[in-house]
Amino acid sequence: ASPLKSSHILWINLITDSLPALALGIDKNDGESLMKQQPRKAGESLFARGGLLCTCFYGLLIATVSLTAFLMLPWALLRTNGLAVTLENLTQILQNGSVLSKAQTYAFTVLGMSQLFHAVGMRDTQRSVFRMNHLENRLMILACAAGFLLQFAVTEIPFLIQAFGTSPLSGKEWMRLSILAAAPLFAHEVIALTFRKRK
Repeated sequence: ASPLKSSHILWINLITDSLPALALGIDKNDGESLMKQQPRKAGESLFARGGLLCTCFYGLLIATVSLTAFLMLPWALLRTNGLAVTLENLTQILQNGSVLSKAQTYAFTVLGMSQLFHAVGMRDTQRSVFRMNHLENRLMILACAAGFLLQFAVTEIPFLIQAFGTSPLSGKEWMRLSILAAAPLFAHEVIALTFRKRK
């Protein structure tokens, strides 16, 4: 069973990826901080100075929390029924259409929201989000608000539920999934704190 449907991936590429990316594109630079950095060498890779490590780390983190979200429900059902959590049992319980649909909705929701949380942190990889002036980039606020609203709509509006094969989520489920999806933002804060202490 696949954690995501092709329509889910398309939705994320068109909505939760594109809007924050456009907002980041117009973000203001911290000129004072940039002038203190060593100039880049001619021909230096875009992924130099930790860029590749940052990309791989956040990519793996978002993939991990999305897969965790997908396995949350079947794992809980197996434990509730007193069954061992094995690959065979997980595969078997995911043969149930309603369980698979809900599990995919979990993964879809976490992946979409985690991209939005990640975009907020990427405004400045070395500064806490609490030290950023978010009003400098109102488009980012609008992009994230629209992204969260659309992600909510795709699991709550009947014709979108039918189109994307999702399942409605309760308030408690939204809370749990939101905390899980915020993992990139938590990681960003730890990295920013570490950088500040070294500095």
